[in-house]
Amino acid sequence: MPLVLTRSPLLRFGGFSVLYFAQGVPIGLFSVAIPAWLAERGASAGDISMFLSIVTVPWAGKLLVGPFMDRLSFLPMGFRRPWVMLAQAGLALTLVALAGIAAALGDDMGAGDILALAAAGFVVNVFAASQDVAVDGMAIDVLPTGERGRVNAAMAFGQVAGYSLYGYLCAALLTRYGLPAAALCCGLTVGAIFVFATAVRERPGERLLPWTDGAAVEREIAPSKSVAEIKRDLLRVLLLPMSLLLIAVDFLNNVRIGVSVAVFPTFAVELGYTAEQYAAFNGWLGIGGALIGAAIGPFIDKLGAYRFLAGAFVTSAGCHLLIGLAPELGANPTFILLLASIAQVASQVVFITMIALFMNMCWPKVAATQFAIYMSLANLSRTVGGFGFAAVADRLSFAQDFIIMGALLLGAAGLLCFFKPGVHAQRLRELGAGA
Repeated sequence: MPLVLTRSPLLRFGGFSVLYFAQGVPIGLFSVAIPAWLAERGASAGDISMFLSIVTVPWAGKLLVGPFMDRLSFLPMGFRRPWVMLAQAGLALTLVALAGIAAALGDDMGAGDILALAAAGFVVNVFAASQDVAVDGMAIDVLPTGERGRVNAAMAFGQVAGYSLYGYLCAALLTRYGLPAAALCCGLTVGAIFVFATAVRERPGERLLPWTDGAAVEREIAPSKSVAEIKRDLLRVLLLPMSLLLIAVDFLNNVRIGVSVAVFPTFAVELGYTAEQYAAFNGWLGIGGALIGAAIGPFIDKLGAYRFLAGAFVTSAGCHLLIGLAPELGANPTFILLLASIAQVASQVVFITMIALFMNMCWPKVAATQFAIYMSLANLSRTVGGFGFAAVADRLSFAQDFIIMGALLLGAAGLLCFFKPGVHAQRLRELGAGA
């Protein structure tokens, strides 16, 4: 029986979770395992922040990919599926190529080697970010509105499970066998998910492969006819007040993330953890937070995403500020475990609710490109945070790092007080009527 997304809610939940798991694999390698591995080898917070800023730049370039995918498609195989397959294949191949590059670099990582590794990571993430754009576009296209909160929770769980599991697994492989083994393991996993992506159709009657039988299926909303039309419609919806407000909220949150990915591994090493222990700790927290996030997905649909988001911001800010304002408590492993657990659950709620809110911001006529722009701006914010922090990281104490992160989260919560989803929904209806 053919696997068709529009026919099966279970396949939508499972399929999008698996595709998001694939995105989590390189995130685990580059954002969890390698930073901890570098910290264990004496790299400074500034060096690690610069490495992370370079490898995450492609995620900020997703706004360039979205319109390109909107204009070029092979509809007999589905509106987004060909791009998902192409990006997934590229991701698998570049991870395998990374294994060869890593073998040439060796384990003794000087400044030049870190830069070369960052360049290779940049190329890998070009395909990871492109896969993300294609998967998000496909989700917006095939998911009913009433499923979005729950499926977003499942997708978020898939991504967190991917980077938590492969953050730990890659850290263990890095420590015992080196970077080539870790990269090859990631490449083989992503390659297996590519096989799954080729077996799933968007709609019944479409081709499985370019040379097989099938035809394009009529969609409710036709793709935009020209780049000028896409640009005009995007500006109309992106510049709505609630859209701009949510972008500002997400900017503050993602600048904080850009800081945290450099601070957390160096803080863990300072506390005496090895790279493998840190990755395992991070992985278990991630899985636990993702499970709780998946459990509350239905409540997000019923009660409103922005209410959950505000509570998560305040809770996470409190955890960061406690460590920053009471640094003596940071030496207590039990206290750190408690705060880290609370902050991880809050972070997962933020991730789920921000995706759901940005989907609700989208005008169906340009939804895929609009959502890609939102996600690109989010990743650009992380890069801004990483580069900005790299310039001052070595002059700040850990207490100051955590105070800065807590203040950014409180700022995001403050801006969210002015968010009115009903106002934006009315403006979308007006745009639709005018079109």
